[in-house]
Amino acid sequence: MRSRRFAVVFAARRARPFAARRGGACAAGVRRQHGAVAIFAAIWLSIAIAALGAIDIGNVYFARRQLQRTADLSAMAAVQMVSSSGGCATATSAAQQNATANGLPTGATLNTTCGRWDTSTNTYFSTAGNPLNAVQVRVSRSVPYFFLGPTRTIAATATALASNIDAFSLSTGIATLNTQQSVLLNAILGGLLKTTVSLSVGDYQSLASSNIKLGDLMVALGASSMQGLLGTTVSYQSLMVAMVQALQVGGNTVDAALLQTLAVAVPGAQNITIGDNGASAPGLLALGLANPNAAATATINAFDALMVAAQIAQSNPNGTAPVINVNAGLAGVAGLSLQITQPPVLAVGEGGTTTVGGVSTARTVARTASINAMVTLLPIPLPTLPLGVATISALSTPIVLNLKIAPGKATLSSVDCESSKAATNATIQVQPSIAALCLGTNSSCGGPIALANISVILVGNVASVQLNALGPYSLTPGSTPIVFNGSSGSFDSTASANSNPVGTDASALATPLLAALPSALHIVLLGNYDLSALLTPLLSLVTSAVTPLLQTVFNLLDTVLIPTLSLLGVQIGTATVHNMSLTCGVPQLVN
Repeated sequence: MRSRRFAVVFAARRARPFAARRGGACAAGVRRQHGAVAIFAAIWLSIAIAALGAIDIGNVYFARRQLQRTADLSAMAAVQMVSSSGGCATATSAAQQNATANGLPTGATLNTTCGRWDTSTNTYFSTAGNPLNAVQVRVSRSVPYFFLGPTRTIAATATALASNIDAFSLSTGIATLNTQQSVLLNAILGGLLKTTVSLSVGDYQSLASSNIKLGDLMVALGASSMQGLLGTTVSYQSLMVAMVQALQVGGNTVDAALLQTLAVAVPGAQNITIGDNGASAPGLLALGLANPNAAATATINAFDALMVAAQIAQSNPNGTAPVINVNAGLAGVAGLSLQITQPPVLAVGEGGTTTVGGVSTARTVARTASINAMVTLLPIPLPTLPLGVATISALSTPIVLNLKIAPGKATLSSVDCESSKAATNATIQVQPSIAALCLGTNSSCGGPIALANISVILVGNVASVQLNALGPYSLTPGSTPIVFNGSSGSFDSTASANSNPVGTDASALATPLLAALPSALHIVLLGNYDLSALLTPLLSLVTSAVTPLLQTVFNLLDTVLIPTLSLLGVQIGTATVHNMSLTCGVPQLVN
């Protein structure tokens, strides 16, 4: 019995430490679970805060995106009005109206700045420069945080560009052409290209009404951008082939075939650079754009481009250009020669001025050619009068008229793009060519001109009436604005500026020459003794007799020389502008 009781007591004693140990372990496990809950709670709280923060941040980004959309649309609407007659005020109003219509939030602020976007400057957008072609819109508002704090101010900015582009030439377009002019133009073009040209009136008129898109010309010449096109240098033949391809792309196969006949290799001709860099490096196009690639949709006239390219091929700014002899059977003319010292240029670009080094110059300018023309008139010998021992002869030597013509200029002042084509217009300031005329016996206007000689048998020449070389006398026309609009449904039209009272009557150049006639006439005895001062009455009789003859000579300026020059795009006293196209800029976001 005692041993059994001992065994029970011993077993109970052994069991108590185990139970105690087990209870301590359970308490420690509970404490560990409490710590895990705290960690998980902290994690979930962080996740909740991050989620709430994400909601606030997402709301800010959503609000900013809405503001950006509003700014983009407002800038696009405003830039379409910045070049209108209302200018920046109208653009600002358009921006506000567009923003309101597109849900501008209550309390939001919209600021509009008109300026100019120009990639040729370090600062692309600037309030300086002209014309205005860009609008910058800034929209701002306060956005409240739902969970993370107070309100925050956010803003969005958009800049839109719209380049209004006009393409024009000065005195190179021909709307009508008659048969006589066609024959003369064939002779001139043949002289320029050093080949035989035989196009009809209808052929020239067809070419004069066809246009080439600059983007198509760019592709045909293998350029990747308009900047690349302007830097391209090709031969006359390669340029004509590219123009043919551009016409074909536009669907004009008829004029493409005509132009193909003129795609000849001109011997000795200089290469043609598409972009013009002034008198020292003439080119086909004078491009005046902040963004040259905007000109890809502009068009130029095929005939104008043909004539300009042909003149570039034969011009030389150093004055050593080849002389082109035009033999077209002109009445009373022994010879007509032309020398192109500076070729014309077509203009594509915006209006206004650009400032370089503190000097403001017109942004887009077309010019006519600078030409030296020489007309050698057929002698008009009067019958020799035998007077026994003496004979009298008159006008037995040729008379040479020399006409030097400096370039005329057409400057794009402004382009006003309105909501209708009829109200949209381009203003071009035109100054016709400056001409200087002299009269003599050779290309240098040398003299004197022998008007009459009296010879005596066994003695020879005893007396003569001589006329000193006259001139040069200049005609400097003023400047006149011409406005082109779309009231006829098209901007492809021509208009003339008659800025000088004489207009095309170039024989007015003869007026100062004839006024100088009395002092230029001399009666010379035995080749050495000038008796003019002593024989004033006789000199007056000679002057009255010679004046009608010389007036007939000067009238040839209008009947012979002026029509010839006009086919090369040169006019005197007046100027015709061919406005080829006007494109109001399609708005685009640039920032």
